[in-house]
Amino acid sequence: MSQNKQAGLYVHVPFCLSKCDYCGFYSETPGAHSVTDYLAHLAQEIGERPEPAAHLFKTVFIGGGNPTCIGLANLQRLVETVSRVLPDQSQITEWTFESNPETLSAEIADYLATLPQIRLSMGIQRLNDGELAVLGRRASMDAVYRALDIAFARLNNIGGDFILGVPGCQSLADDLHKLVTRYPLAHVSAYFLTLEENTPMQKAVSQGLLADPADIEADELYEVRDALVAAGFEHYEISNHARSGRRCQHNLNYWYQGDYIGFGPAAVSSSNGIRLANPPDLGRWLAGEPATVEQLSATDRRNEHLMLRLRLLQEGLDLADFEQRFGTQPADFYAHLNRQTESGNLWREGDRIRLSDCGLRLADEVMASLFI
Repeated sequence: MSQNKQAGLYVHVPFCLSKCDYCGFYSETPGAHSVTDYLAHLAQEIGERPEPAAHLFKTVFIGGGNPTCIGLANLQRLVETVSRVLPDQSQITEWTFESNPETLSAEIADYLATLPQIRLSMGIQRLNDGELAVLGRRASMDAVYRALDIAFARLNNIGGDFILGVPGCQSLADDLHKLVTRYPLAHVSAYFLTLEENTPMQKAVSQGLLADPADIEADELYEVRDALVAAGFEHYEISNHARSGRRCQHNLNYWYQGDYIGFGPAAVSSSNGIRLANPPDLGRWLAGEPATVEQLSATDRRNEHLMLRLRLLQEGLDLADFEQRFGTQPADFYAHLNRQTESGNLWREGDRIRLSDCGLRLADEVMASLFI
């Protein structure tokens, strides 16, 4: 591994005050000693792993879970630990912290404001109390507005995460347009709800108490996109919108298949075609269970490249670059490519291939048709 190879640094904070009904991500309620134990083992993991010495980290992303639920003193300790592998913080182009509204205090926001190129990503999800209740969210809209007031008084790069396709709920578009008019969010992520195994929402759907999110049409995607474009956002990735110059640099590194190094339970690393996945369990991670190792095949890398490039709506897939990386493709690939273009799901200009407006709602199907 070459010295000073650029990469993104991810730290998973596996704590939340409560579990939302839809959530399949690994997290747990912070206990009397679990946060202290987590921070001590995080420092050990960072100190023992070889990757930090071989990479120059350009972006840092502290995600979860809900990182701010561990409190100011523990957040400061976490940042001090992470900073040991950031010898020149002037090289950091973006430092992101995730937070839920109910745990963002003025003191925490003041501290985050001291970090270089700080970006706050707020987990808002829906924009009225009834819809938040459908998701089993802890926060109310009063908490959302309080957190946004705190954040915008201290920070200037704030994004919001939202969920589309919630059963029984109206389109988010109008409420979201009002929100970004009232608060100048720099970035909006809007993902469709997926039903995760062994969650309260899955149980409710199986009992017929809620409609299956998979059966909900994709109209809300277009309505939200149009509302955000009207407010000055660029729709730059299927689920992501940004004001000029405010794309998420850490996630762009994922989409361009750059190296990323992850620490903490459930964190994933990828470098030189090898993917490591830490155990998604705090106890097993604290006990030193090693990460699982996956050697990506040429086919894995090829399919992942195609999928990630097509998700980037402005850049799309450069066919000449694709063939240079992965060779001339099987005849079926070109046949499927022509069919998807002729059907209007893809646009092609020379070697540049992009998802069309029609193709957005069928993106997974379109991409899968081009896999080998």
